[in-house]
Amino acid sequence: MEGFPLASIPPLTLQKGTVRDEIDANDIVSSWLAALDKQPKNGLSTNISDLFIQDSWWRDLVGVSWDIAAKNGIESIKQYLKSSTTGFGQLEAVKDGGLQSTLMDMYGMIWVQGGFTFKTRDGSGKGFVRLINVGEKQWKAWTVFTQLEKLNNQDEIDKRRLKQDYTQTQLFNPLNGEKNVEPQVLIIGAGQAGLTLAAQLKHMGIKALLVDKLPRLGDFWRSRYSTVRTHTPSYTDHYPFLKFPTTWPRWVPQDKIASWMEHYGQIMELDYMLDTTVKNISFDDQSRLYTVVVENTSGTYTYHPRHLVLATGVFAEKPIIPDIPGKDTFTGQIYHSKYHKSAGDIPSLSEKRIVIVGSGTSGHDIAQDFVNSGARSVSIVQRNAIFSMSATSLEEAYFSLWKTPGITAEEADIISNSFPTAVVRALNIGQTAMMEERDKDVIAGMERAGMKIKHAKEVGYGFVDHLLVKTGHFYIDQGAMSMIVDGRIKIHQCDDGVREFVAGGLVLGNGKKVDADIIVLATGYQRNVATVKELMGEEVAEKVGDLGYLDSEQERIGWWRPTGFPGLWYMTGSFVWCRQFSPILALQISAIEQGLNPDYWKGGERNNKGLGTIER
Repeated sequence: MEGFPLASIPPLTLQKGTVRDEIDANDIVSSWLAALDKQPKNGLSTNISDLFIQDSWWRDLVGVSWDIAAKNGIESIKQYLKSSTTGFGQLEAVKDGGLQSTLMDMYGMIWVQGGFTFKTRDGSGKGFVRLINVGEKQWKAWTVFTQLEKLNNQDEIDKRRLKQDYTQTQLFNPLNGEKNVEPQVLIIGAGQAGLTLAAQLKHMGIKALLVDKLPRLGDFWRSRYSTVRTHTPSYTDHYPFLKFPTTWPRWVPQDKIASWMEHYGQIMELDYMLDTTVKNISFDDQSRLYTVVVENTSGTYTYHPRHLVLATGVFAEKPIIPDIPGKDTFTGQIYHSKYHKSAGDIPSLSEKRIVIVGSGTSGHDIAQDFVNSGARSVSIVQRNAIFSMSATSLEEAYFSLWKTPGITAEEADIISNSFPTAVVRALNIGQTAMMEERDKDVIAGMERAGMKIKHAKEVGYGFVDHLLVKTGHFYIDQGAMSMIVDGRIKIHQCDDGVREFVAGGLVLGNGKKVDADIIVLATGYQRNVATVKELMGEEVAEKVGDLGYLDSEQERIGWWRPTGFPGLWYMTGSFVWCRQFSPILALQISAIEQGLNPDYWKGGERNNKGLGTIER
């Protein structure tokens, strides 16, 4: 994808003189860790080229620094380790479980990998290394990953909690909103991002208050179309400290998601104010405190947190409404997918011709809803080609790690995150091609029906580019693929999209007229920086920059890490991302509160210009 370079993949084969049956993975990993640990800290005097291949990677989640980084190349890695102030060291190989050292053979690509533990001046964490064979019995690092897991004071917090003399003072009285204790962190948004971060902060002894404009936890999911369900399997989507029941369906439906979120907030005993709107936000440079004014039916309340977290979604709530001429001439009903609830609620649906503009996940889901509810006809207008795959193929190729026997969800998270984004994207081309081969019959049927499908080897990138970079333009099948193949959902593909609305429907850019009684615009949402502008103004939005875009290291700008504005954080993502990155953000906040990262308040310029857009 233009603007996002792929990593080069080194030769992943055994070199002459290396006998496969004689490979001791644990000895190889342990020896490599011992050699790295002997390197002088904060001033590497030894040439680390003995330990790393030239095109190596080190991805770090606040282990070596108080930020998220992905360094490529020996010199970049050397400078990163040299500049570390965390006291990174004391490396020990993991001896058992899903992270223990092993020889990997992935479709003929061979390497040795293994997990390790490490300590820093302020805490401890886990890492993961992949070593490739470069000569007879010679192994060097291809990728290294480090992730801080806990701060040193966590043991004392846990001991006090176990003695039952550790309680977190309730931040406000839920009956009248009266403030008892100032929160250290105020989180705007109580969806999965806000809830998981609040749970992590409470675990770390940080006082956090959730504020949400909706009346119940889970109401965001209740407000969506009734047929919505997760498009990732339930075994990948566990929340921190509390896993989904094993009896739950693989694809969790709306009502279960909403109820789970409500009960999660209660079981975790989180502090939250619901049915509450944010009226004003200001920041004082001298005190380093925010003033946040909120309002609900009980009154107006003012809080002074040191940290403000926006947990308001991957995208802003403002829908993208394309400026298409002739809207007023259309005699039927037009609405954005945001406002779709249930096709079954529409009167005389059997007489209605439905046209969905947009071929992403929501477009497919809503089209399927109309077919199942008995609409007279249903069609999708497609402009851009998409990746489309069966849920089974995606599970086998992309999510199999989380259902591998002997590997816990937490271990799978580490193994998955240990690949830098650029490497994931490069490997995913072949991975996507395999999914396409498994689904070739249904994909061929969709193409015969008129759907424009992307093929990884033709476009030079894989499905994960749309998952991680574009965050759209793909569909994981929940039933609509077969409806397209057999004609229950018709496809009108036009690279120029919709030219205009007319009395009885719409006209495509190629001049084709499509009849419609109801038109649903499944055209996506504005970027989340729009929410920053709305809540905090243009100046703050300018400082956070291209929020959510990928930076030069292909890490997210401003998500789960410093945004470029003091005390302001952005927490967002799917259930998987929320579980994985909520502790990373919580650790950063806790470290600042403990005075472990005094450089944070010094600020400094951040290059918050992204490589490209995540807009749909």
